[in-house]
Amino acid sequence: MNRRHCSRRTSIGLALAAFAFLMLYSVMPPGARAARAETLVVATDTAFLPFEFKENGKYAGFDMDLLDLVTKRMGVSYSLLPMDFSNIFANLTAGKVDMAIAGISITQDRERSMDFSDPYFRSDISLVVAQDNTDIQRFGDLAGKRIGLKRGTDAVEYVSRTVPTARTSYFQNMDGGFPYLELAAGRLDALVHDTANVRYYTANKGKGLVKVVDTVVTGNNFYAMAFPKHSALTQRVNAALRETIQSGQYADIYRKWFGVAPDPDRLIIH
Repeated sequence: MNRRHCSRRTSIGLALAAFAFLMLYSVMPPGARAARAETLVVATDTAFLPFEFKENGKYAGFDMDLLDLVTKRMGVSYSLLPMDFSNIFANLTAGKVDMAIAGISITQDRERSMDFSDPYFRSDISLVVAQDNTDIQRFGDLAGKRIGLKRGTDAVEYVSRTVPTARTSYFQNMDGGFPYLELAAGRLDALVHDTANVRYYTANKGKGLVKVVDTVVTGNNFYAMAFPKHSALTQRVNAALRETIQSGQYADIYRKWFGVAPDPDRLIIH
């Protein structure tokens, strides 16, 4: 057989092999694809201070630093896909992304359609009012009040369950400052949102405009990374997360963003 025929057969063989691989890859479950991929597609929120937000054209925040550390320990890179928080779960369940990190609370409802890593942050929700407001001191004062909430968050479920008479307004984003300005201007009576976020805002851009008056611990108070159901990534991420915590790197980024050392008793992982 001459070299031309051999070369042609080799090319055809390689083409068929590549086609077969692509066909196999396309029908793999998202988690299995991710386990073989060099670059993971990671969904995140467009803005959730101080966990993820855009700064000088790049995404920064506690979640972003943690994602960097965990993926480096896994030996993979990632491509970030920012979106509104409420859209993350549809993309996860449809297998359009390999994982998500966005201050996502573990809930029984979410666990039915997706997998979670071990928790990496313990949170709660807080009540925010205008700086000069003296009528609202605690969650028990919210009956009939105009309350601002971010769509898809635990605060929505908490307020609907505990303050059914509240007049609620929903926002896609809390971090652009608009909901807080509405509050300061008197067009809202209160905002209810994740404590880490509102404390960061009230200590920075919102200083002198709004204040935190009450905090409550909910049942869904742990953040974790999320994956499509039965993802092969979950165990690998958990292993890398544990190593990151044990190495002291987790404590370093915690102090960077929250100004204090993490309390081991506030994390399930030790």
